[in-house]
Amino acid sequence: MTWIALYLLKPVAYHAKLLDIPKGRKQHKGAIPLIGGMSIFIGVATAVMLTLPNDAAVTSWLLCALGIVLLGVADDAEDLSVKLRIVMQVLLTLALCIGTGASLANLGDLLGMGEIDLSVFSYPFTVLIVLGVINAFNMIDGIDGLLGSIAMVALLSLIALFSLSTHAMLLSISVIFVAALIPYLMNNLVLPPFKEKIFMGDAGSMLIGLSISWLLIEGTQDPTHQAFRPVTALWLIALPLMDMVRVILVRLRDRRSPFTAGRDHLHHLLQEIGMSRCATLATMATLAVLFASVGVLSEYWHTNASVMFYGFLLTFLAYLLAVAPLVHAEKGSLKRWIEAATVTQTARKILARYGNN
Repeated sequence: MTWIALYLLKPVAYHAKLLDIPKGRKQHKGAIPLIGGMSIFIGVATAVMLTLPNDAAVTSWLLCALGIVLLGVADDAEDLSVKLRIVMQVLLTLALCIGTGASLANLGDLLGMGEIDLSVFSYPFTVLIVLGVINAFNMIDGIDGLLGSIAMVALLSLIALFSLSTHAMLLSISVIFVAALIPYLMNNLVLPPFKEKIFMGDAGSMLIGLSISWLLIEGTQDPTHQAFRPVTALWLIALPLMDMVRVILVRLRDRRSPFTAGRDHLHHLLQEIGMSRCATLATMATLAVLFASVGVLSEYWHTNASVMFYGFLLTFLAYLLAVAPLVHAEKGSLKRWIEAATVTQTARKILARYGNN
């Protein structure tokens, strides 16, 4: 259904002018249809309704997912104000919490001083976290294949964790989501049989952020059959979270709004120093896999929750220190460094062979 929707919605996107036009920081070529999010939702919703039993929580999630997709389509078409987007995201997150009965009520033993029970603060905290995750996935959508790949890593990690628990419904939804992402990624990367590129759009990034948030909450907050601990969820989506927090801190330091557009994300910085888009995608996907693997393996080995949390904070600090030099690096510096290293290596070989003559 996702595959079919991609073909059927393309002419609709051109007719409705639901297109991403290159300007400013957007450096792609041509007007690109913003139909990836809608197509993924159509595929996921169809598969869930046809194959899974009726469930009030799943129905509530689908309705809220539909709401976030419509919000994203409106934003893609009309460029809604930040305040309106945030208000609608808050309302949809509250609706999700009320409809599914799921919220972040217990954070586990994060600090090594006992369980953290949020009690009456669970809904406000959940809204804050879900908004953060939604916008983290939205912000990381900067080059072809990146958002889809990062989402795929998180969902495959969830499949690994749900397969070890009794959450058959959540496992099925995760598998369905992965299946829906495959044709989108093929189309986004223009792999055969697709011949024209499409983008996810805000509809897709917000859909992924909301849905992965819900799966993480459901997996961590079941008091009887917890699939994994809350701290593990941090590692599954570590890369988009770290990138978002770093960018917000940098913008606040520079007295800019955190919601202003800019080329200060990790994928921008890697390209600025000379990495190709393909190399940047591979680098960031590898980072996402490494972070998620730490979470999955630590959960499997029952690593202490506080050790995992402090390890996450140290990893984030290392990430900040590693990325900081890229901000001030000269454009194309990586290419020049590789060329210099190649020349030096060649000179050494020549000296080694002919130096004694």
